[in-house]
Amino acid sequence: MKQLVLSIFSILIIMMSSCAMPKKAATTPDGGNPLTFSCKGSTVTAVLEGNATTGCTWNYKIKDTKTVKYVSDEYVSTQAEQGIVGVGGKHTFVFEGIKQGTTYVIFNYGQHWKKGQDFGSRIMMIMVDAELQVTAAEVKINEK
Repeated sequence: MKQLVLSIFSILIIMMSSCAMPKKAATTPDGGNPLTFSCKGSTVTAVLEGNATTGCTWNYKIKDTKTVKYVSDEYVSTQAEQGIVGVGGKHTFVFEGIKQGTTYVIFNYGQHWKKGQDFGSRIMMIMVDAELQVTAAEVKINEK
């Protein structure tokens, strides 16, 4: 994980946005789970698709917890006809800016109880201004 974060700075493309409206990232080389995010005042909401029926979940790590704090997360399954199993859903995380600065939230998708069973990662940069208003951008990792 540490090597991934360190290598990001040498091979990344940052896609900046104002968070005025929800932004959806393109499907990534690992095949899916786009990151959608929106900002409102001092909070940023990140939505990631997943499928808890496979035993996979999203977890997160905030690089600087003095700049941004975790507020909540919730997983909601997609509605399906009765009797249909294996339906995916959306995992929604909310973070709040608490101090001016910039930090990163690293999301990992996998069966975390099994070492080495990570199936994808997404990185969101969160910038907090002097008035604690947040903007965010997804950090794209050049995986070539």
